[in-house]
Amino acid sequence: MPTIDVSKKDLEKLVKKKFDLSSLEYLKASFSADEKNSDLLHVELKDVNRPDLWSTEGIARELKSHLGFTKGIPKYSFLEQKQHYVVNVANKVKKVRPPIIACAVVLNLKLDDNAIFQLIQLQEKLCESFGRKRKEASMGVYDFDKIKWPITYTTFKPNELKFIPLGMNEEMTLKDILLKHEKGKQYGHLIEKSDEYPVILDSSNNVLSMPPVINSEYTGKVTSDTKNVFIEVTGTSERFVLPVLNIMVSALAERGGDIVKVRIKKGKIMKKEHITPDFTPAEFRININSVNDCLGLNLNAKEMDDLLEKSGFNVKKKEKDFIIIEVPSWRQDVMSETDIIEDIAINYGYSNFDTEMPKIPTIGKTTDLNNFIKKISNLLTGLGSQEIATFSLTNKDVIFKNMRAKPEQVVEISNPISLNYSCLRNSILPSVIEWLSSNKDARYGQNVFEIGSAIKIENSEAVEKTKLCFAISDTKTNFTDIKKVLDWLFSCLGLNCRINQKDFDCFIEGRAGEIIVSKNAGAKSKTLSECHLGSVGEIHPAVLEKFNIVMPIAAFELDLSELMSALKL
Repeated sequence: MPTIDVSKKDLEKLVKKKFDLSSLEYLKASFSADEKNSDLLHVELKDVNRPDLWSTEGIARELKSHLGFTKGIPKYSFLEQKQHYVVNVANKVKKVRPPIIACAVVLNLKLDDNAIFQLIQLQEKLCESFGRKRKEASMGVYDFDKIKWPITYTTFKPNELKFIPLGMNEEMTLKDILLKHEKGKQYGHLIEKSDEYPVILDSSNNVLSMPPVINSEYTGKVTSDTKNVFIEVTGTSERFVLPVLNIMVSALAERGGDIVKVRIKKGKIMKKEHITPDFTPAEFRININSVNDCLGLNLNAKEMDDLLEKSGFNVKKKEKDFIIIEVPSWRQDVMSETDIIEDIAINYGYSNFDTEMPKIPTIGKTTDLNNFIKKISNLLTGLGSQEIATFSLTNKDVIFKNMRAKPEQVVEISNPISLNYSCLRNSILPSVIEWLSSNKDARYGQNVFEIGSAIKIENSEAVEKTKLCFAISDTKTNFTDIKKVLDWLFSCLGLNCRINQKDFDCFIEGRAGEIIVSKNAGAKSKTLSECHLGSVGEIHPAVLEKFNIVMPIAAFELDLSELMSALKL
């Protein structure tokens, strides 16, 4: 959940009215005061889809609409220029990263300490969270008065250009920045494989930044003396870049800044120029009857208008049973009528809805399998073990190559986003070993277990299996240690466990076996039925080497569905 720090006095200054924190409950946020500074509030926003609220300015704008101080979309001041400020994008940028950039100039700012803190905080939150650690969107904010226009977005070879990066006092080559600067080490992987690195510079060849890594010390430092700023956002998709620019620009406009548009010229890459920022609102047509049916209410058009305006929407036109509204450009979370209905419900107040029992013929309850899983989990946790959860998605190298297993048919994703997650696992054991590999620097011994799904192909059909995997990793872990856990578990369940020696690819030969259980001798039936549940053994050194693990591991894997059936024999 995004967490931001807000000055209550600063927030009241922007809203132009004092208020109680209870007024902010509708934001789906929790507030806690700083122990050392009673004015400082730590705000945890439970709605991750509202990056426009990740600053004091965004909360203030929302609060003014909700409390009725303003109606509809705020009208920010745009200054008309005889000639647009221009950013030229070189054709060769597309060889390094998508040539997507959006820019704006904001003039006549009065930046105090709170404003600068919020500017930096919002920039970091937008780039790290919404921009996915600068992969999808990164932003630079600069002292406008130090820039000579026009600006050029281009590329240079790693050792071809030098500039002083933000926070340093000496020039460094682009390559040295990636190797030595803190931000270069953190974000350099986004561009380091390219033959040339992206750079933004002005007409006097003063470097503004090397996106998405670091700004320059010359223009990239904003202080309380800064009156005018230039903002640029680069990234891989306009779906991320444009909202980030609009959110930052509108936040500065809330502090009285005047917005000036910037013309982006992309040479041969695009035939048409485009101008940013674009605050053109999105238009939606909502059905009044659909809203009432969905929420179980009986709102008339006027009541619905009031609730829509509380969300900062413009009510543009009414047509019998329909309302046409405009949604501000910084509300990237609104994609359909359903999102608008949610805003209406929030402003109506969830506590104001009448409760009623759902009109269904059955009452929900947990399944026998889920109850059994909970029992197993409680038993193993009581043994002092840690329960873990890993992804069901994995790749063939992990489940076959790393486990020394013969390839077999698995459920694969036809167009995976990442090769690391390209198929569904057919066993939990590889996931648990991979988890131990990721935590090999943690304190030993490690006793962990996972209960989860594995997908097997049986008779050309995908069958979901609920499995349990338990693993022990320590300096002297052996087969005896894991068998003790297995015997104890089956004893608690009232079952006899027998292990038939059998070799498996992932276990050491002679130190593995097949797990077989039967009903206790006290059972009513004289004939003992047996179930083949899984495997147990010491993990083979070749498997440990593939996962870069030095500690021995012993593990077992069981089919819980079969185990539950054994209990019912």
